[in-house]
Amino acid sequence: MMSVHTDCIVSVQILSTLMEITIRNDTFSDSPVWPWIPSLSDIAAVFFNMGIDFRSLFPLENLQPDFNEDNLVSETQMTLGGERSEDSSCKPIFSTLPETNILNVVKFLGLCTSIHPEGYQDREIMLLILMLFKMSLEKQLKQIPLVDFQSLLINLMKNIRDWNTKVPELCLAINELSNHPHNLLWLVQLVPNWTSRGRQLRQCLSLVIISKLLDEKREDIPNASNLQISVLHRYLVQMKPSDLLKKMVLKKRAEQPNGTIDDSLHLELEKQAYYLTYILLHLVGEVSCSHSFSSGQRKHFVHLCGALEKHVKCDIREDARLFYRTKVKDLVARIHGKWQEIIQNCRPTQGQLHDFWVPDS
Repeated sequence: MMSVHTDCIVSVQILSTLMEITIRNDTFSDSPVWPWIPSLSDIAAVFFNMGIDFRSLFPLENLQPDFNEDNLVSETQMTLGGERSEDSSCKPIFSTLPETNILNVVKFLGLCTSIHPEGYQDREIMLLILMLFKMSLEKQLKQIPLVDFQSLLINLMKNIRDWNTKVPELCLAINELSNHPHNLLWLVQLVPNWTSRGRQLRQCLSLVIISKLLDEKREDIPNASNLQISVLHRYLVQMKPSDLLKKMVLKKRAEQPNGTIDDSLHLELEKQAYYLTYILLHLVGEVSCSHSFSSGQRKHFVHLCGALEKHVKCDIREDARLFYRTKVKDLVARIHGKWQEIIQNCRPTQGQLHDFWVPDS
């Protein structure tokens, strides 16, 4: 009722009652049985009932639940006593996205995952996380603060038992939810960075997405921060805007009947190349600036500063008419300043002084 009631005030009142019942059952019950929490199929049925397509709830073919769309339709018909026809049972309740109802469901799931951390298996948690990420890409949801989404994500990440094994799987799965650079950056920034697991996921996911956007061959994700920074240096060398533009021009020429492109199309491709550079640099910042580093990692940041200066900053020719170039150069300056700050804070030991200033390759 909370998830489908069209009156926002009533839906919130039902949520309050539902949470009060759940807390009371958890606090005062002497029963060894945990309070009821919705199963994965219950959650899917609720969103499916709102009109969200099953394929949007579970978008990846290799990560599917043990039930399908037909099961949800059958359960809905049984719940309603078979009173609705087959056609009407599939009809969405809402004509537009019900933001309030969705957020109320998310709030209740946040409570459930908090009081019963063992309520879902790791695979179910992964499916829930992917469901939340996919839903967050909805344009209407992008217009409102997703604090409740992030609170639920914190609980779900905390409740994963085999965390180190699941992180690479989760990164690769989230990476498949979109191909648009802006959406991929949005997904990275949705991950809460104020918990250790959140920071780890955010860093690994950023590396996976950088590799994808640069058309790099997929490889294992390094867990150690110094290895991540080492991989980052290799990627940074490939982020020269002029090189990205050349790739785009070659690809576009191959698509043209006469194999040529005019000036207006070339300018549009240049804007796309700088936009891609801008997204990539934001992801670089997510990998490199999300946690503290030891003095032994200072040389890696010296390498990064050199690569950023040589391959990105020096490749940008500012023009008053081309503001997008200036925007990218400003981001380069902010990242460079942050790395310089890290270098200053990573005080060397006496034995490490000899390997600080290694020439950039």
